[in-house]
Amino acid sequence: MRDAGRAPEVDFDVLAHRTLAANDAAWAGLRDCPVAWTPHHGGHWVISGYEAVAEAFRDWETFSSARTDPAVSSITISGARLPLLVPEELDPPEWHPVRRVLAALLSPQAAERLRPRARHWARVGIDRIIGSGRGELVGDLIFPVPAAVTLEWLGFPEADWPVFSHAFHDAAAYPHDTPEYRAAAAAGAAVLGRVTEEVAARVAEPRDDGLTAIACAEVDGTPIAREMAEALVFMTIGGGVDTTSALASAAVLHLHRHPDDRARLLAEPDLWDPATEEFLRVYPPARTHARTVTRDVEFGGCPMRAGDRVLLSEVAAGRDPEAFPDADRFVIDRFPNRHLAFGAGIHRCPGSHLARIVFRELMGELLERIPDYRIVEPEVVEYPNWSMIGGWAALPVAFTPGPRLGP
Repeated sequence: MRDAGRAPEVDFDVLAHRTLAANDAAWAGLRDCPVAWTPHHGGHWVISGYEAVAEAFRDWETFSSARTDPAVSSITISGARLPLLVPEELDPPEWHPVRRVLAALLSPQAAERLRPRARHWARVGIDRIIGSGRGELVGDLIFPVPAAVTLEWLGFPEADWPVFSHAFHDAAAYPHDTPEYRAAAAAGAAVLGRVTEEVAARVAEPRDDGLTAIACAEVDGTPIAREMAEALVFMTIGGGVDTTSALASAAVLHLHRHPDDRARLLAEPDLWDPATEEFLRVYPPARTHARTVTRDVEFGGCPMRAGDRVLLSEVAAGRDPEAFPDADRFVIDRFPNRHLAFGAGIHRCPGSHLARIVFRELMGELLERIPDYRIVEPEVVEYPNWSMIGGWAALPVAFTPGPRLGP
């Protein structure tokens, strides 16, 4: 039934667009309505303009991240059931002490100390395929490298790494009604089981690793609750694996399709810093986040009510021509570049520094050692849904074989 109090109304279904191109086009269609109501999925507000998205991200008191329904995650309109995402689904005051745990572990200085390991695992990944002249970059490199960096730092045994990597990749790579997705869901449950085991092991016998730092952290002067520590570890794994992998997939395909950009990065390595920010603007790994309105408020000229659901679009904000000149074009040396790919405000991604480092080392190693790679376009497989996390299920590649660097 149409609600006359919700205006302007748009016919926008975030789950309806099955390709990157279709999803981008749908968001572009909302540029004249930076704040609007859609009746789809129970009805919710869609915020797509840069300034409006930034303001909503920062105003956590009005646009809450806290999970209001214990059965449904508050970060996706699809209603996918996920474990509590910590600290993403907490608001102050519960948010403060938990966020401080991650802030110390993933500070710029702490992330920089992991750069040599990111370079190491990128080289190991390239070594696995460089002699053959062919590979599948998502499975051979783009997921395994961020997973290795994250899981090694946390302290999970190496036998767990491929299991965890496949669980997160397959959950996004297959439609929800397929046997492959059901297998990924089962693997995700196994990941949760391993997290529980390893957190308990660190409480019993602390080590010098990230798991111990989380499992033995103190919150308000008392040991962190076991369930909270497990949720924090799970969120750290997901963020470490998914975010960088989605960004690297987009960059690999972009540089295949835009050889001039690839040539400039090869000739001018100093461009990597602005290029990384432009990849984040144009291809944000997390394309949307959801919030819940906590009070009756007028926002962007629209009357919102307490309890309303709101979808914030990082990807639409990044294409707002009022914030970014020539917004639909990838500009490799764009500056300034105040994109919202990692969010804004208190819930800004705590792993953003590490994500940039792993991305830079992975992409730099790929371009340096396989500069002539060619994506086999007919065999490219996109994710089946671009509503929240963007990415590719498969990126087959061919190139001139080269030498391995390590044993």
